[in-house]
Amino acid sequence: MAVTISDIAKEAGVSISTVSRVMNGTKPVSPELKDRVYKVIKKNNFKPNTLAQGLVTKKTNMIGVIVSDISNVVFGAMTKGINRVCEEKGYTIMICESGGEPERELKLLQLMEERQIEGVLFAGIDVNQKLVDFILGRSYPTVLVTQDASIGDDIVATVVHNNVQAMSDAVTFLIENGHRRIAYLGGPKYDFSSGKKRLQGYKSALTAAGIEIVDSYIEQGEFNFQFGYEGMKRIYEENSVLPTAVVTGSDVIALGAIQFLKNVHMDVPGDISVMGFDDSNFSTYFQPELSTVRISYDYEGEVAAKELIRRLEGETAEARTYYVPHKIIRRSTTKTL
Repeated sequence: MAVTISDIAKEAGVSISTVSRVMNGTKPVSPELKDRVYKVIKKNNFKPNTLAQGLVTKKTNMIGVIVSDISNVVFGAMTKGINRVCEEKGYTIMICESGGEPERELKLLQLMEERQIEGVLFAGIDVNQKLVDFILGRSYPTVLVTQDASIGDDIVATVVHNNVQAMSDAVTFLIENGHRRIAYLGGPKYDFSSGKKRLQGYKSALTAAGIEIVDSYIEQGEFNFQFGYEGMKRIYEENSVLPTAVVTGSDVIALGAIQFLKNVHMDVPGDISVMGFDDSNFSTYFQPELSTVRISYDYEGEVAAKELIRRLEGETAEARTYYVPHKIIRRSTTKTL
């Protein structure tokens, strides 16, 4: 049977509240009493229930992390950055997966509140008015990471990369390398930042260069290999004049597109250049190596965790949007015309 705080108090000959004061440092006790209690704790290898302890101290050192898809390599890298900072500062993270469902995201926030979390890092799909109202009504701080609020900037603290500019830079890179027929395989329409904003960046770059936007060159779907394959297949089958380049919303989508092109005996980049997005670890192991947009999601998670902890420690309460940098990476899947 597990040892309880009551057992420790009885063996040490003190009250339960005295054991609590010794462990939590809430009130001073004599050195002799502290030594006696700690000896009993050590002897019994007693480890207090963190949640129960938090009910007394009002501090659990627990931070919630909500992501839409735990299998996505982007969130894996982001979580590593978050966890590294939290461990250094003495916090433990609790990770939950929402599946990108807004109602489930609200339920998870409520669940974390019941678990006495002290703050939340939220990587949702559409941070809309309902969600923002809920976040702003909480007593604990929330920082958005990898996702903007769809109702406007600087309403909730946000750490994200500039999706519009990053995609615009990727398209501009292809234009500067001689491409004018550029297709787009992007993330889902319901995803505000990685879906809608990247499409906006694609269109703005073409418009700025005086290039017509061709609707049949645009496909949107999930961030997976299958969509990359099927989306590229539709563009190939439905256009009599093929694009010379394809820009994608993720490296995984790009790999699916390249696989389809290989299956129809089209060379990458000889016949069609392909541009990824994220610079995932596998992008240099794939042949040919993938040209892409580098986003350091590890660093993004690190910055978001630091921003949240600053709020927990009372250093700031200002809602601001912090953009982490991105970089265009030229590899073997793109060529100059």
